[in-house]
Amino acid sequence: MDLHKLIDGRPMCHLLSISDSEYTEIFPAIELYREKTGLFIDQYSDLKLSSGVKPLIESLEAKDNGSSIYGLLIGALRKSEADGYGIIFVGD
Repeated sequence: MDLHKLIDGRPMCHLLSISDSEYTEIFPAIELYREKTGLFIDQYSDLKLSSGVKPLIESLEAKDNGSSIYGLLIGALRKSEADGYGIIFVGD
């Protein structure tokens, strides 16, 4: 992957898109995250996180069913956190 390519001014290596069916698959983890933090990641609204990523990672790990979307999302969140990036969830 060419790390210098940009989409809307953002490095492509820091973007992850999921489908409606993948969202449905991770929904149990999203609900657990909402119970822990009061924040809800929904399909239609935007949410910016500058902190609070660790509870999201923990929620995903707790509900991980072995599906590849869990691994991809957990990996992306860990990398963004390690690189000092905030997280932006963009809804439809």
